[in-house]
Amino acid sequence: MDPDEDVGGDPVCWLDRVCPECGGFLTEARPTRCERCGTDLAVE
Repeated sequence: MDPDEDVGGDPVCWLDRVCPECGGFLTEARPTRCERCGTDLAVE
């Protein structure tokens, strides 16, 4: 594979932006509640 070749895809670091309950993508930088299913995402 050519090192300059763009392979695309999403970065792994976005994993913390996925709701653990419904799999929805969270658009806020530090969400406290999932916009899609309402799951409380507050860090204890």
